[in-house]
Amino acid sequence: MREVAERLGVSTATVYGLCERGELPHVRVSSAIRIRPADVDAFLARERR
Repeated sequence: MREVAERLGVSTATVYGLCERGELPHVRVSSAIRIRPADVDAFLARERR
């Protein structure tokens, strides 16, 4: 999660919020949240428009 937050330039709390609102696709594995690099790239591309 920390790596995604650094890549997006936001806090980890913001990344959790994006996941909860469905704005950032993710998969929950037990208590861990996994986000594919391609989904981060797609999110960044959408936000830049």
